[in-house]
Amino acid sequence: MEKIKWITEKRIINDLIPFEHNPRQMSEKQARDLKKSLEKFDLAEIPAINTDNMIIAGHQRLKLMQLAGRGKEEIDVRIPNRELTLKEVKEYNIRSNKNTGSWDWDMLNNAFDEIDLKDWGFESFDLGEASDIEGIDGGVAIGDFKQISLIFEGEDKRYETLYKEYKKGKDSISKTNTLLEFLGVK
Repeated sequence: MEKIKWITEKRIINDLIPFEHNPRQMSEKQARDLKKSLEKFDLAEIPAINTDNMIIAGHQRLKLMQLAGRGKEEIDVRIPNRELTLKEVKEYNIRSNKNTGSWDWDMLNNAFDEIDLKDWGFESFDLGEASDIEGIDGGVAIGDFKQISLIFEGEDKRYETLYKEYKKGKDSISKTNTLLEFLGVK
């Protein structure tokens, strides 16, 4: 099979077809943050499409642009030199969202200290800011508890049991600490 090479072409947003198996979702907060980014920087990250105009990456950006009345706008897109197989489309669709880097927290704290990173989409939780959480001795610095509850209650059911244990109190601290370590907070 020919090696994939990408070129940039122009397409009308409304002519692009969402990939029906795109599992990517956004919370309301993520949508607000992305909307702010689009308003300030426009479409800096170019969506990727297949040769049949099916969106592979960029669904959320394009959806927000349509909601903003920009569906008739012509934009740059990245398109492969050959049609991608369904397996390749699925793989890139996932990789474009999942294969992200991690943060150098020292760099963020030092080089960006004059900026309130919350204005750019970070949460207290992300920044490791302390908050008082009832039932934990020593006030474990885990940031915004609401963010954790979203993980359990709505966005990630795998941790629902652990959340229920956490709410029981101090007997569940070891399980909670395991979760906090997993989340990279502790």
